[in-house]
Amino acid sequence: MRVALGLLMSGTRHHFIPRFLQEGFASHYSGEKAFTWVHRKGVAPFNTNIINSGVEGHFYTTEGDTTADDLITSAEGALASLLDGVRSEDPEFLRDPQLPVLIAHLEVRTRHLRESFLKTGELLASRLIEFLADEDAFAGYMTRRLERDPTILRSSLAEEFVKRGIPMNHLDSVLHLATPLVPALIQAQRADFPRIAAQLRDALPTILKTAAKSGHIKALQSTVAPELRVQRYAELTFRIARVSNMPLILGDSAVLYAVVGPRRYRAFLDADTDLSAVFLPVDSQRVLIGSHEGTVTDVPPDLSNAIARCSLEYFISAENTDQHEALRDQIGADAHMLDQSEIEDIVNESLQ
Repeated sequence: MRVALGLLMSGTRHHFIPRFLQEGFASHYSGEKAFTWVHRKGVAPFNTNIINSGVEGHFYTTEGDTTADDLITSAEGALASLLDGVRSEDPEFLRDPQLPVLIAHLEVRTRHLRESFLKTGELLASRLIEFLADEDAFAGYMTRRLERDPTILRSSLAEEFVKRGIPMNHLDSVLHLATPLVPALIQAQRADFPRIAAQLRDALPTILKTAAKSGHIKALQSTVAPELRVQRYAELTFRIARVSNMPLILGDSAVLYAVVGPRRYRAFLDADTDLSAVFLPVDSQRVLIGSHEGTVTDVPPDLSNAIARCSLEYFISAENTDQHEALRDQIGADAHMLDQSEIEDIVNESLQ
């Protein structure tokens, strides 16, 4: 019955952390209703029905298109049954070929993923807008860019020819006449750069939010468990491990990845990142661990701390303890795909 409860996602309120996963972190039940503790940074923890946790209105729909929502709802039945079997610690379920599908699915469906793309895009775009607002720097950049790659001007002129119905056999002649004038035209437009930057800055939040949602939904409409990710997790051997030091929490990324590098834990796995282990808390006492064959990965003593740090907005727990209270301040510390220095490197490299 509790598996069935976790499948009620279709409609207007969509659970980006599936209820069948959240039920493992129930503090108590009232009839058929499961409750959990929600911990947000800077906010006192509160106990709520999981129907109100990890949920957002129309999260998987846009302009009445319910395709992504329908595909996720369809997939949840088998995944919920699989997770129920994993919690039973039946060895057969730990060898189930659908386990990599479960991991990949949980990774790509969350609000954490969408918001991380959005925040990364905002930081990148903000840096580029700052550059556009600098008249001297941007004018110099555009001049050098066109000198290094004249095909940019050719492509732009060709698009205008097509729009205006101008025969393409005139393109080379126009290009020959226009090229020497480009540096002067750029200099003449310098005063407009700050105004354009200001307009972009005002429009940026709406543009990026719309793009992040439509891009996420489009990806989910293609697949609710990307095959390349499934194949990568299929290389792992899975087992259930119990914890004893403190009740586990469930972060808003659901899955946690241990990787090789300065940031040991991540909420998402890049294609070129060296994976050490996958951790999926299934309830307050047990965690599903995936690691490469021949490698036995123990439960890290700092697992709950890492989960909190890689959570973007909140985590849930079956208990409200002093230890959980202390973890609230860690929320968001390691949540983003790229940190500020990585974004600066991308911007600087792009502008070279």
